[in-house]
Amino acid sequence: MNDFTVDDVIDVLADYIEPICGTCQQAQANRVPMPKGQFCILTPLRFIRLSTTRDIKQDTGSPSTSAMGYTEVRQADIQVDIYGQGAGDRAIALETTFTSGYGYDTIKAIDERLAPLYSSPAIQAPMTDAESQWEERYTLTLSLQAHITVSFPQDYFDKAEITTKQVDGRQ
Repeated sequence: MNDFTVDDVIDVLADYIEPICGTCQQAQANRVPMPKGQFCILTPLRFIRLSTTRDIKQDTGSPSTSAMGYTEVRQADIQVDIYGQGAGDRAIALETTFTSGYGYDTIKAIDERLAPLYSSPAIQAPMTDAESQWEERYTLTLSLQAHITVSFPQDYFDKAEITTKQVDGRQ
């Protein structure tokens, strides 16, 4: 149905972030303890509509595979929490590169349906862990432009077989 899901957006963003900030995990996905060391948690916040929906006919000539697509552009806001030693420096590196030519080219090379828009400033947001120890954490929100298409099966009428019959008996 959706050709580009929330999980897909998170996966593309994680592929971009990991070389800069460390291993990435999606938030709210499981109930396991937080990893140790340097890592990031990605939380999808919202997907704001930026365009009206446009219809895309996906007629393959076969009723079993033909569909109708509805596409639009959305702004995906993803919160990135950066943990561990040097979290502040890694947050600044991410904020700096995300809206650069490097960020655009790298993200587009991973998936052309996603492009960086802008980043919020990184802020320090320390927290206490399960052992009542302070954890270094910086957080920022990355906004991306996502092109999403939703498709449903659709029959198309593009062929007709016509036969004629004489009804009044005249030739």
